[in-house]
Amino acid sequence: MTTAQWTTLRSQILADQAAHSPGHESGRRKRSGSEYLWGLASATGTPLEEDQVLLAKLASGAKLSPKERRRFDVPRALQRFQESLSGTLDDVGVATAAVTWAAAMPALLNHLDEHPWWDLLGALQELRDRLRDGQVADPMVLVGVAELGLTLSQRLTALPSCRGLHDDSIRRLRSWCEQTEAAVAIGLQQLSSIRLVLASLLRCREMLRGGQTPGKKKTKRGKSGRGSDAVWTAAHEAAVTEWTTWTIALMRRDGAMAFSPLSHDDLRDDLGKHGLLALAAAADEETLRPALDAALGRSRTKRRLAWQVHLPESMLHDEDSGVVCMLPEWDVRRGRTVIRYAGDETELEVTTGKAVLMQGAIETELRVNGNQIRSAGDWTATCEYTDDDVHYVELEQPWQAGYVVQRQFMLLREDRCGMIADAVTWRSSTNDSGPTDLSIEHRLRLPLGDGMTCRAEEQTTECFLCDDRPRAMVIPLSSNEWRGANSTTTLSGTADNHLLVASRGAGRLYVPLWIDLSRKRFGKKRTWRQLTVGEQLRLVPPRVAAAFRFQAGSEQWLLYRSMVGRLPRTFFGKHLIADFYAARFDVQEETYEDLITVEDSDDTDSSPQGSDVNVES
Repeated sequence: MTTAQWTTLRSQILADQAAHSPGHESGRRKRSGSEYLWGLASATGTPLEEDQVLLAKLASGAKLSPKERRRFDVPRALQRFQESLSGTLDDVGVATAAVTWAAAMPALLNHLDEHPWWDLLGALQELRDRLRDGQVADPMVLVGVAELGLTLSQRLTALPSCRGLHDDSIRRLRSWCEQTEAAVAIGLQQLSSIRLVLASLLRCREMLRGGQTPGKKKTKRGKSGRGSDAVWTAAHEAAVTEWTTWTIALMRRDGAMAFSPLSHDDLRDDLGKHGLLALAAAADEETLRPALDAALGRSRTKRRLAWQVHLPESMLHDEDSGVVCMLPEWDVRRGRTVIRYAGDETELEVTTGKAVLMQGAIETELRVNGNQIRSAGDWTATCEYTDDDVHYVELEQPWQAGYVVQRQFMLLREDRCGMIADAVTWRSSTNDSGPTDLSIEHRLRLPLGDGMTCRAEEQTTECFLCDDRPRAMVIPLSSNEWRGANSTTTLSGTADNHLLVASRGAGRLYVPLWIDLSRKRFGKKRTWRQLTVGEQLRLVPPRVAAAFRFQAGSEQWLLYRSMVGRLPRTFFGKHLIADFYAARFDVQEETYEDLITVEDSDDTDSSPQGSDVNVES
């Protein structure tokens, strides 16, 4: 290309950029370039770098001040970006950076010489070509193919090679949105990057709608007579709703993502008036807006039924990615529990109000007859259930020597309490066969949140999780209530900020940990017992079945877990056939209010009724 041709092309690109209308996009957002910063801090777990902020300003069409121009070393930033393209392309953050560089291409004419500018364009086009063969539902295809192509086609219309990407990019976007369920499963595997996916969807919507905000139906007609809205369909909007719902469900009260080390001040571009979440929630003012307000603690939803405020379901579970969100309700003050069980590791985050009680990987150690055994496979979900009373999920992992660890998470929504339990059992549990005489030692380490400490009671074996005040009461139900008594289970805090539950038994072992988040019960008298379980007029040992009662003030709860078979058994005056059972007990009426019954049923005609869950093994 001759100097004259380059000068002409440069002038045309800059003229097109100047004529590009931001539509109804806010001036504040345009000046800051915040739409190209959405989700970046959350994805990296670190505050934004100045180079990212300045590049985003160029991408939005804003001009840098003389001081900013001196601070922004464009060649150095470009070199870092090009180096990031040399590895395996599976990071949504890299694709997002490519989109930002593509959007900044017109402005970079004033910051780069001709050859570096062309080299950058070639790298962007090559990246898109490399990603075109990816899975249709991969978020990398959304960001690195659909959005990148749309951005190049709109910012560099003077170049036929870029202008020609438009139609293919629209097709790629439509195909991706039509595979939302699969896309969510892939996207949640990079949990910290889901805001980048949502941000890409919203930017695509703005480009296809000419920058108009949701709810305003201004339509621009092209030569075909069809408006730009015609390419934004119900499938596209459904994808925005699904990704927004997951994003809000995975938020803490400070606006940070679950498992993130960041706080509100690091996420202003996501949380501000013109930020990512505000724009995403505007897609559905009746459902997403109240969910967002409740998640950020701006409004209360207690005693307001979900259908009254049009809130989404309060338990989300994607088995393919291994992510579970358990919300007592959408009001974040009531707490949230997020579980990840990808691969051979389980991660947990439990929050209540502003406090993070637990956060990180759960560590498990097993010894059989003194010999340590290890996990032999990945965690899989075997049961889940949700209703107005309870959220419940059960996971399972194979271990060496024929053992299995079954991990239960239960949340009692109205009662503000729940349970984490491990059952160590033999793979075949249809009868009391197997190594019943072998000793089992089980150690469960639960990671506490930053600033959280474990305060043990002096006379009894429970403990409180505290920061500046008690936030949760943790009761080891399989332990003796009194600290001086002989017990097979102990609960303690560790020097490395974990909660350690150490248990021992023979043959099989069940270790339930009761967690109470209701501060009004902290000062009440409490007691708990392991109950006697009977079967056919004889007592059965804990390796066969175990039952427990916990009482705080006038409130009582009962738990039962079968370790062997599905047989009729009796405890505390209750006669039932179940694998797992939980209930409230009314002392005055001497009645049970069933919360959940899990049945390992061989009856193919059985189905859930009320609070019952029937699971085929």
